Amino acid sequence: MEFRFDHVSLSVADLDVSVAFYRDALGFEELPRPGFDFPGAWFSVAGVPVHLTTGGTTRGADAPLRPNDPHFAIAVVGDLDAFLADLADRGVPVHELQDSPAAERQTFVKDPDGNVIEFCVYADAAAQNAG
Repeated sequence: MEFRFDHVSLSVADLDVSVAFYRDALGFEELPRPGFDFPGAWFSVAGVPVHLTTGGTTRGADAPLRPNDPHFAIAVVGDLDAFLADLADRGVPVHELQDSPAAERQTFVKDPDGNVIEFCVYADAAAQNAG
């Protein structure tokens, strides 16, 4: 048997607000979406589709930002500080895990509905595969 990662699906309350966050703040590529009978949007990050759907349960904007809550993680190659500064300018809170035993840097943000996303930097590919 073989497995491959297919997609991440997140529940959102206000599709327009969430599309703006994932497209404009995070810079994810928006993808065409089939005509389901419920609203949603599809994005791609590093070749993995991220599906936003409506009508499901959301954590809520006031949910705490904790690294041990359910999340998906994206390895960053490039200027993480500039990316985080742009998010801060947009009013997006960032939590950085200090002295991470798994990565050179681990940072966490929430989308407008409280879904947690991790952005991490690894010293090398071997360390990334161990994380």
